[in-house]
Amino acid sequence: MSGLKRGRILRDANSGDGLVFIEGTQYPFHLEGMWRSEFAPKVNMPVEAEFNDGGTLVALQAISGQGLAGEQAAQVIGAAQDAAKKLSSEFRAKGVPILTQYAQVIGYPILTAWALVVISWFWLPAISMNMGFMGNNSITFYQGLALLNSGGLAGLGGGAGFYGFLCFLALLAVYLPHIWRDARARFGMVAPLALMVLVVAIGYYNVTSQFSAGQQAAGAFGGPEFQKMANEMAAQAAAEMRKAISIGFGTYIALAASMFLAWKGMFKRA
Repeated sequence: MSGLKRGRILRDANSGDGLVFIEGTQYPFHLEGMWRSEFAPKVNMPVEAEFNDGGTLVALQAISGQGLAGEQAAQVIGAAQDAAKKLSSEFRAKGVPILTQYAQVIGYPILTAWALVVISWFWLPAISMNMGFMGNNSITFYQGLALLNSGGLAGLGGGAGFYGFLCFLALLAVYLPHIWRDARARFGMVAPLALMVLVVAIGYYNVTSQFSAGQQAAGAFGGPEFQKMANEMAAQAAAEMRKAISIGFGTYIALAASMFLAWKGMFKRA
């Protein structure tokens, strides 16, 4: 029975022997020769108790707040690890077969294509821009939606708004044929491709509209010659912009994956 154990002070030693509670048993103690801490024992103070080979309490020492906090943190971490192990084992026993069953119903090619669309839209570069002395920069498809939503580069720090809603709706629509038994549900698998085409069309329209507005504003200050010069400058600026912008590999991956989903939905039936 020798060794160290944890307990708590039930009665201090101000007026005689104290009393400590250790693992369901009360033990009397006194200060002289037994108490080994700098401060006197207080009621409810956590302590560390030392026993000899015969099971007799021989020493007590207060547990510091830092040590107690570390112990409690270790207990919390240990409990979290145990819970994670239990959850993992339950998931392997119950969750994996269910997911495997759904994956077989939906089809691994469709799941793979859908995952590629998600990765490409949110993490891979859709457009790369050469900004001169500022270096090269790239944006993802979802960041492009934020640009459309705000109408400028300031949108990179904001949300995608309604376009973001369409983005998540298009991703969910891929699974529509598996929850809605209707012939029209297959059009949901076309949603990612349709969204990409819509975004390109809106982006092109916005850019051309801004250039047209700039030309009209510049032409308003002069005659035909000034108008011609403004048109040439706008055309040159558009050409330089086209040179500075290149399509990122994320766009190609997303386009190929979304075209595959559309093909499966329209011709192969998921």
